[in-house]
Amino acid sequence: MRENDKLLYRTLKMLLNERLSDAEAQSLKDEGFEVKNPTRKTAVMIALYKKAAAGELSAIKELRSIVSEKDSGGSGGLKAVTIIDDVGN
Repeated sequence: MRENDKLLYRTLKMLLNERLSDAEAQSLKDEGFEVKNPTRKTAVMIALYKKAAAGELSAIKELRSIVSEKDSGGSGGLKAVTIIDDVGN
């Protein structure tokens, strides 16, 4: 990764992790989203969710991508258990 890309990445990460102001957090509550310690990342995800819920295909695809990325990366190496019915009737 180039130095400029690293700087951009760190800056964006820092901005997304900033807490929302009280007014911004209240706005999310007014819309029905109860979130503890909301950050800008939370607000971006809620905006993406709202677009997906409205039927915007690109938002749906992005949410699906984020969820499957989280599912595959966050399993900690655990494997799914498959139950086989090997008892004869």
